[in-house]
Amino acid sequence: MSDSNTAQAKAQRMSRAASEASTGAETLRTEIPSSVVDLFEKSIARTKDMHEKMSAVLEHSTEAFGEAVSCANRGSGEYRAKLLEIARANTNAAFDLARGMFEIKSLPELFELTLNHQRKQLELATTQLKDLSALTQKVVNETAEPIRSGMTEPFKVAS
Repeated sequence: MSDSNTAQAKAQRMSRAASEASTGAETLRTEIPSSVVDLFEKSIARTKDMHEKMSAVLEHSTEAFGEAVSCANRGSGEYRAKLLEIARANTNAAFDLARGMFEIKSLPELFELTLNHQRKQLELATTQLKDLSALTQKVVNETAEPIRSGMTEPFKVAS
């Protein structure tokens, strides 16, 4: 029985403390000037608005970076394919040179064959470097475009 009396007394004390706290909070609210309350509410509204805008900016930026990574992956695949094509062309040229060397009959023919091969390889290398340069530029532009547009557009909307 004493345990239940102790529990009841404790509950009554807690209820009195809660009622005193609520009257204290009401007294505090009446003591705060309305201009401070208005300023506080405006600050909260601005903070919520800024949070929503920043969330939108971050979400849009994340999408832009995802698109950039996707473009970079596609570009690296194209670049690897181009490198394999170049390697195949250079290997075929080397085999053509080896086959031609087996068919030569004199030393001047050997010089002529190697000079022709070197000339063709120089022209081929120039063409291949131009192709790689163009492909690199294309991949860089395609990869940077989502970042460029994805980073400027949300800030225009947020401002």
